[in-house]
Amino acid sequence: MSEKLSVVVDRLSRVPGVRGAAIVDARAGVPIVAELADDIAPTALAALAGSAFRMSGRATEKADYGPLKTLQLEATDGMVVVSGAGDLLVVAVAEAEAQLGLVRLEAARAAEEIR
Repeated sequence: MSEKLSVVVDRLSRVPGVRGAAIVDARAGVPIVAELADDIAPTALAALAGSAFRMSGRATEKADYGPLKTLQLEATDGMVVVSGAGDLLVVAVAEAEAQLGLVRLEAARAAEEIR
């Protein structure tokens, strides 16, 4: 399984504008596999992705929108896309100029592949 996760992370990391990708344990918020730019801390990214996804997931369910599939965070210098894959999360960190639709599509495909 870890080889499959590494292949998924490698493929997502190659999407134009993506600065890195990771597979994160959804409950613990810790990285399992990561391929990130040197200035991105894997543990901090995993904690952010895990916490934000869990909290947003609870909110969507309480609002009767059903289970959360994808979370997108946008900031001045870039974005983080988190796609749920059961007990795992697929996380992509992208530059602000990256094609958001392509990043989201590839993150969703990766999540489906490892689900």
